[in-house]
This record gives sequence, C-alpha cells and structure tokens, in this order.
Amino acid sequence: MAPNFARNTLLGFISGAAVTSSGFIGSAIAARLLGPDDFGVLAYVVWCVTVAVAVANMGSDVVQQRFIPNLRAAGKNDQVDGLVGAIVRLSLGAAVVVGVLLFAYLHGPGSAALEEGSPQSQVVVITIALTWFICWRMADLYLFNLRGEQRFDKLARVSTVSALMRVATTTLGALLFGIPGALAGYIAGTVLPASRLFPLLRLKPGVDRSLRQEVVGFALMSWTIGVIGNLLFGRTQIIFLEHYTNIATVGLFAVALTVAEIAAQLPPLLLSALLPRFSEQRGQGAHDHMKRLYRTMTALIAMVMLPLCLCLAAVTSVLVPLVFGSDFADAAKVASILLIAIAINSFGATNLSLILSMGKSNILWISNAVGLVGVIGLGFLLIPQYGLMGAAWSRAIIQVVVILIEIVCAAVQLKLLMPYRALGAITLAALAQGAIAYAVVQNIGGAVSLAIAIPAAIIAYLVAIRLLKIIPLVDPELTSQLISHVPSRVKPQVSRILRLLSPPTTGRAEQD
Repeated sequence: MAPNFARNTLLGFISGAAVTSSGFIGSAIAARLLGPDDFGVLAYVVWCVTVAVAVANMGSDVVQQRFIPNLRAAGKNDQVDGLVGAIVRLSLGAAVVVGVLLFAYLHGPGSAALEEGSPQSQVVVITIALTWFICWRMADLYLFNLRGEQRFDKLARVSTVSALMRVATTTLGALLFGIPGALAGYIAGTVLPASRLFPLLRLKPGVDRSLRQEVVGFALMSWTIGVIGNLLFGRTQIIFLEHYTNIATVGLFAVALTVAEIAAQLPPLLLSALLPRFSEQRGQGAHDHMKRLYRTMTALIAMVMLPLCLCLAAVTSVLVPLVFGSDFADAAKVASILLIAIAINSFGATNLSLILSMGKSNILWISNAVGLVGVIGLGFLLIPQYGLMGAAWSRAIIQVVVILIEIVCAAVQLKLLMPYRALGAITLAALAQGAIAYAVVQNIGGAVSLAIAIPAAIIAYLVAIRLLKIIPLVDPELTSQLISHVPSRVKPQVSRILRLLSPPTTGRAEQD
C-alpha cells in the first residue's frame, strides 16, 4: 500500500469524519430542540435540497476525481486547467436553473409539508433553503477539485473548520429561531469552501476534442447514475411517508436514517482516496495492482463496517432515546433494520470506485435503475400499509438488491474476485460481537448497558480476529506494511498490538 495513498486515505477520512460527525451532532441537537413534527419539516426540506443538488451536479464531482489525477499522471497539466474551468462554469449555470425549479416546487406542490410544523414564514424557509443549495454546489465543486488534485491535507482543514461552524450555528439557530435557524446551520457548513471557488473561475475553459467526447459521455452517465442513486440511497421514502402518514413519522424516519447514515458514511470516508488512486493506476496501466488493492480494501472495509453496524443495530433500543430523546424511541427498530442492510452493503463498498475508474458506468446504471423501480414499487406497496416499518423494509431490501447486482456484474464483466474466505471469517466475528452487545442491552437496559455492551463487543471482536486468523486472510503482508508506515517512536507499541491480533502463519495465506 503506497505511503501517499495511505496518507490520503487518512486525511480523506478526517475530512469526511468531521462533516459526518457535525451532521450527526447537529441532527441530534435539532431533534431534541424541535421535536418530531418540526424535525420532520426540517428533514423534508433537507431531502428536497439534496435531490436538487444531485440534479445540478451534472457529473462534475466524479469527473474531477477521475480525470484530474489521470491527466496529471500523463503529464497533461494544461488540459486539467481547461477542464476545471469548463466544469465550474457549466456547473454554476446548471445550479441557477435547478435553483429556479427548487423554488417553484417548495412554493407550489411542496408547500403543504412546510405548513405542518410550527408556524413560520415559508418565504424565510424557502430563501434559506435556496441559499444553502447554491452554497452547497459551490462548496462541492471546490472540495471535489481538492480530491481530484489529491490535496487531502487542505481538504481535511477546510472540512474540519466547516464542521465546527455547522454545529455551532445549528445549535444556536434551532434554539432561537426553530426550523429556519436549524437550516442556517447547513449554510454555515458550506460557506468556507464555497468562498474558495472563485479562483477556479479564472481558469480559461477548454477541453481538447479527443478528451471532450470521453468527458461528456462519462459525465452524462455519472450524472444519470448520481440522480438515480440519490433517489435510491437518499431519503426518498420521506415523500411517501409525508403523503401517506404524517410529518411526525417523517421526523422519526429521519432520526433512524441519521443513526444509520453515521455507519453508511464510513466507506466513502475510508475510500475517499480510492477513486483517484485507481484512476492514477489505470493511467499507468497497473491493472494487477488495482485488483490486489480492490481485494484488500474490500476486506478492510468489511472488518470495520460489519462489527460497527451489527453492534449499533444491537443497542439502538437504548442509543436512540438516549441521544435524540424519548419522543423518538419508535425510531430504534427502524434504525436496526437499516444498519443490518448497511452491513451487507459494505461487501460492495469498493466496487463503486473501481467501476468508475475503469469507465464501466453501465453497471451502475443498470443496478440503480432496477433499484429505483423497486423504491417506487415498494413505496406504494409497503408504506401505505405498514407506515414507518414499511419504509424501513422497502429501503433495506432495495439497497441490498442493488449492491448484489453490482457485485455480480463486477465479478462477471471485470473479472474481480472478492476475498470470500476473509469476508466469511469477518462475518462470523461480527455476528459474535453483535450477539454479545444485544444480550447485554436486553438483560441490563438503560444507559449503563452501553458502557458494558460496547467494550464487551470490541473485546470479543478482537479475540475473534486472532482466533479466526482474519488479518492473514485479508493480506499476508498487511501487518508488516502497516508497521513500516507508522512513526518510529510508536512502532514498537503498534507492532505488539498487531502481532497480538495476527498470529504467525506458516506460508502465504490465500485471500479467497
């Protein structure tokens, strides 16, 4: 594992973790201050803006991640500047058009949902939502440019400061002004990166004819996949719940999603440097290295995601009321279902980066199109009859089906074999620690049970890692590689810990 890739992965994780943590903390604070009804209104507005951002994206974010490192690796620096200049201008133009459509929806068909919470000026809410939408698009253009340039140190700094600004503004805003104040927190989280976009506007747009066709084709395919994926993996069930139930149910579902998305955001955080790395390797023709990196990262993501998701699913009955308040206790079972689905989805977490880097977007288009049909079908079939639980099961079923389609297509079209033996052992270890956490919570109960269940689950998982020899199954050279990259002053301590988790093996272990 290259030192730069490991460093970029760490910095990318720090960046994303700051954003994700601020989102979770901000949502928890807003939920406690607003209550289910007003938090449901907030969740509805957030969903509308999120969909609008996906529509206005035009594939620009993924294009920067794929083509900038690819062109840099080939020494075509002038083409990078021309490409970025063109992307920024086109993206801002698209944002203006979509912003008008967002205003028309919130002022028209979507206005009924805004009236269901506490009395507030719809004009104020819509104005803040539109401001956040524009700032968000500008911020994403800048942040994904940093990712494409692999400047993850700067990305981490900007994201961390933005996260602190968001939490502070959300807390004060929700306390003083309710829904509009909580929405202002979202703006605060995007102002800093948005303000740094302007230098990119000075770049002269221009894309060579030979590159233009490839960029446009990739952008359109990525945009289509992104919009469908947003409806698929976003909070689309909210629109069905708002129509068939009430706004308080939307608030409960939003809380369950907030808990689940803490785990769901980890793969993108841990893999933030993977797409640029894959694109760079493809530009260098290092296909064997790509396949090995794919297998190793797939297993490593599973080592993190499976125990995390299953442990959280086991303790939601205590965790959700403790964090969000007793008014949201009914969201606990929903969160458990969603977390189990996310655990299964983690097996295919690395597929997205590799598929995009190899230009096989048709796989994603097929899987997401099938998933979108399922979202709509199950939305009409399950949610009217089962309400909140119907939304949970429809979301979980479709997301698992989509990931399985992508895994199978990647195996057939790209000849990518997953590390099946390692994944099997990781699953057994994760199930064991999840069962221990569930038993502790059910028998003890209350906040004190979390203080016992979580450490017990961690210890059980670490013991299982050693007994099942999981690390050698992931990569026989992983331990030595990790030790070689840590600072010398802590190398003895890290070495002892890793040797405890990874017993000596005879010969080279297989990864399949």
